[in-house]
Amino acid sequence: MYYYEVIPIGQMVFNGFTYKSDKKLEIGQRVIIDLRGKFLSGLIYKEAESTEFSKIKEIAFPLDNKSLLNENHIKLMEKVSSKFMAPIGEVARLLFPPLSSDIYKLRIIPKSSLGPIQKPIFYKQFLKSFDNASKANKQLREYLDSNLIEIELYRKEFTKKIDKFVSLKMDLKETWKFNVSKSAREVINYLSINGETLESDLYSQGIVKKGSTVLNTLRKKGIIELSESITAYQKNTEVSLNDEQRQAVETIKANPDKPHLLYGVTGSGKTEVFFEVARPILESGGKVLLLVPEISLTSELMNRLKKRFANYNAAFYHSGLTSSERVQTWYKAVNGELDLVIGTRSAIFIPMKDLKMIIIDEEHDQSYYQIENVSYDAIDTACFRKDLEDIQLILSSATPRVVDLHKAKTNSFYLEKIKTRYFTEMPEVQIVDMKKDEKYNWIFSKKVVENIEVSLKKNKKVIVFTPTRGYANYVICSDCGYIFKCDECDVSLTFHKKERKLRCHYCGKESELPNFCPKCGGFKLQTRGFGTERVMTELAKLFPSQPLVRVDRTVIKTFKDLRNTFNFMKEPGKKIVVGTKMITKGLDIQDLDLVVILDADRYINFPDYNAQESTASLLMQVAGRSGRKEKGKVIIQSFEPENNIYKSLIDHNFDLIAENDLEQRKIYGYPPFVTLFLILVNNPSADKAKAKANEIVEELGKIENQDDFEILGPVVPIISKLRGNYRYQIIIKSKKKNHDFLFSAIKTYFRDIKIYVNPPTTLV
Repeated sequence: MYYYEVIPIGQMVFNGFTYKSDKKLEIGQRVIIDLRGKFLSGLIYKEAESTEFSKIKEIAFPLDNKSLLNENHIKLMEKVSSKFMAPIGEVARLLFPPLSSDIYKLRIIPKSSLGPIQKPIFYKQFLKSFDNASKANKQLREYLDSNLIEIELYRKEFTKKIDKFVSLKMDLKETWKFNVSKSAREVINYLSINGETLESDLYSQGIVKKGSTVLNTLRKKGIIELSESITAYQKNTEVSLNDEQRQAVETIKANPDKPHLLYGVTGSGKTEVFFEVARPILESGGKVLLLVPEISLTSELMNRLKKRFANYNAAFYHSGLTSSERVQTWYKAVNGELDLVIGTRSAIFIPMKDLKMIIIDEEHDQSYYQIENVSYDAIDTACFRKDLEDIQLILSSATPRVVDLHKAKTNSFYLEKIKTRYFTEMPEVQIVDMKKDEKYNWIFSKKVVENIEVSLKKNKKVIVFTPTRGYANYVICSDCGYIFKCDECDVSLTFHKKERKLRCHYCGKESELPNFCPKCGGFKLQTRGFGTERVMTELAKLFPSQPLVRVDRTVIKTFKDLRNTFNFMKEPGKKIVVGTKMITKGLDIQDLDLVVILDADRYINFPDYNAQESTASLLMQVAGRSGRKEKGKVIIQSFEPENNIYKSLIDHNFDLIAENDLEQRKIYGYPPFVTLFLILVNNPSADKAKAKANEIVEELGKIENQDDFEILGPVVPIISKLRGNYRYQIIIKSKKKNHDFLFSAIKTYFRDIKIYVNPPTTLV
């Protein structure tokens, strides 16, 4: 008999449970276990010592024929759990694809015609016939003990589909001779702009709906060709590099021992640098993982990858795919069938076979830190993988995190700088002083309106960036001062005029705007502030005949919406694009002439240790969209034009902000000079939340040797209530290297708290 410590995958546990098996199993192998009457998937964590307990449960059966993880992946799980103080059961789940759509499922098989179940059903179907899982599992146990049923493992087989290449067989003008549907015309237009592409891309980008016959119809008419081999890109595309790019490539290739921070201005060709570094790795049979912060960037990168590396297999891994699609990609990557995987944050945990390089693009982006569910930093996780698996790691950004610049300064990272744009000059940046300069209306200065008009006359595009969505930031009663707030969250409701709705952008709750004040009964309700909807309304009045595009989470709800909007934005010709942060994520529009930034001061004055860095990064990234093909212009409206952030923007000098920020962090004790722990206590009762927070602080006060260790709080955070829970915040600043003592002190409270280690913001 063999004994193993098994970690229940996805459960809030900090250690494994001992199980036995009459068969030898591998560390890292998944199994099905019975835990408190529930059938769960578990991970063989380590071999257990012979136990004195007689009632050790047996492992029901293995899920995997062999382990899909190696020793380094197990160590990664331990490191992430320890660093981010996360339950190891929840971290184990990150290493595997969505369990709901895994290829393995439990099936209940009837053993007697007199039994309650007459035909095989899946375990999930069985659970649905009961009020709760506890009753269902109790009943299932009775059936098993009575020998009325048995449980077997069902393995779903994926049909291997050949991904065909789709290309136009004729000139675009010739296609107008044919009478085709609207969806067929969309395919034709897409192929004429993007050239030959994979059939799967047309589905993933929403150009063609699954089950549609449009491709077959176009093929029969002779308009398109579907082939199993590449026609247009039979040779990998070669790209010439400038001197700075070549120097960066040579340095990265020659020094694989430490992570490389590729720090280049927007439009400097950083992508071509890491493509060139990846080339010899792919040629020698190694695999590459490329992370991006937003789903919207995956397709654009994939198109460039296909042109550069036509002979290699590549796939996406992100939440825009179905669970089933992600499962298939995961198994292909683990089995070594994929050479390149492009994914968002969660892809950092894929245990890819023969992985030799990880590239993290736009590494400054805060979305690499997971706030919801189990929290972790994908960049720190990549650094763990680099050390454990002896792989190369490249972090790339025009505005790197100051903690990473500090690592480069202290020789923990290599630093490669690219100071010039690849094709053109950096855009001209102008600051409009909203206290002095002439205004066109209360949103726009006269200079902004005049410059938008000039760009449109040149048949160019304009981006107008505003921090918030909706029509107005809040609604107030001018009689009594009442502000409409969310019942579930301590935040004001945003007004959306088109639907006449008040909406909470934190919990999603919405309601109709009433005609009178619920406090005093008055009718003088006024809107304050502005968002994308209001900006669009005002621009439509100023430029009534010009095409306007809105890019925010209100109008873009799906991956298909996103792709369609981005494709429309890239079509040649004048357009005004109004958007929030979504338009800052690596968007490359060749004929973008002008970028306008409204209400920039909002971010600078956030009460957050990261406000300077994140604001400078955001504004430089927005400004960097301008003038990719020829020199562009950026206009920023501000009531604080003398702020150092604007000076650094004019000079395109992020170093200035980073140096000042690091100096302030050293004085006041923030990362990278301390480890920052943010503990949030949540409870539906304000009194219980306060009591629990005080109890935790009291427990922390018992820790011996509190030198280099500071406890702040508990305090009520800026958002005191969120999604129905009252909140208290505790901050710990530590200069200690090892924090096991802290983990031990607080892990008994994990069901009452959320803990974040070095979060990118304290405003969670």
